[in-house]
Amino acid sequence: MKFNNLEIKNLMNQNLSTVELAKAFDELLTKERSTHNEIKKEYERLNVIINLIPNTISWVNSDMTYFGVNKALADSCNVTTADFVGKTIGFHTKERFFYEFVTELFRSKSDTVYRELEARISGVDRTYLVSGTKLEDKEKAVVIGVDITELTNLKDHVSFTEKLANLGEMFAGIIHDINNPLMMIEGTARRIKKRVTDEEVIDLLSKIEMSSQKISKIVKGIKVYIRQDNDEPFVSENLGSIIDDALVICEHKLKENMVSVVLDPKLHKIEIPCHFTQVFQVFVNLISNSVDAISELQEKSIEITVSETDSKYVIRFQDSGLGIPQDYQEKIFNAFFTTKDRGVGSGLGLSLCRKILEAHGGSLAIDNSAPHTTFLIEFKK
Repeated sequence: MKFNNLEIKNLMNQNLSTVELAKAFDELLTKERSTHNEIKKEYERLNVIINLIPNTISWVNSDMTYFGVNKALADSCNVTTADFVGKTIGFHTKERFFYEFVTELFRSKSDTVYRELEARISGVDRTYLVSGTKLEDKEKAVVIGVDITELTNLKDHVSFTEKLANLGEMFAGIIHDINNPLMMIEGTARRIKKRVTDEEVIDLLSKIEMSSQKISKIVKGIKVYIRQDNDEPFVSENLGSIIDDALVICEHKLKENMVSVVLDPKLHKIEIPCHFTQVFQVFVNLISNSVDAISELQEKSIEITVSETDSKYVIRFQDSGLGIPQDYQEKIFNAFFTTKDRGVGSGLGLSLCRKILEAHGGSLAIDNSAPHTTFLIEFKK
């Protein structure tokens, strides 16, 4: 999601002091070789400050070359500050976004130009708010980049959440309208069965009744998924029933990818105090993630078992995957981190699952001792 002009101006106005600092540093860049001790001291002092600023800063010439950058920019490109001097703008990436931006800046009648740019830096997709300001001689300029990748993701998420809320309200109305005719179909089929003796007709009516019940169960699952119960007190719920409802929502995805599911019968004997909706969403997310992860494997299965201690229940959620790489194990619980293709996953699922379980006094962790990908979910009794 792009930021509008007012939002860009507000964000970039926060960097006016950085622009002034960069201008002052530019003056000292030309005097740095001077033997005057005061100039050298001031240069060293500003150099330290410039390199502590997290925003990227570069000084560029109108011939489209760099004559200086700060440490933040050099570090993001995995090179040194000296490597930039004399190089063509944007040499560190195959894209020409920054080159085109600086070209626009020098051609512009305005002294300052700002844009929101997307670029792949060192193999990572980033989003920057970039501000370019021409210096006094108009042949040089300072360019400041503010990394807004996470801010952009958050804004996208907020907008997406609002759309989901609206969609949820619409579905709630639709579901209410679906339930009434479903109950009528099921009840009518049951009454007709009592009045006929033809076995073939009875069999067909039984299938209508079963189909109606299945649709009702799916509708119930959707209703649970879109319901919000954050402000409601915890209620004792059957853990097995929660997982059953989550499997109904994921049934099509499981069948489409031919993933088998095995449930421990003991799950249906466990009652936990919880928000039904939230725990339901945890299992929907875990099941959906597992299917995505193992869909290309030869063996595709999910097994959910349970054990208990005096104080807690431990649910073992294992699929046939080969485990999670060590480098990813903490990152996968961070908001916006995802290993899925761009546009496929938001990276919010496991982060929210862990927060939900912690709010229930429980936890979500990876079991590295297991031969396959395994999550341990704990609930207190």
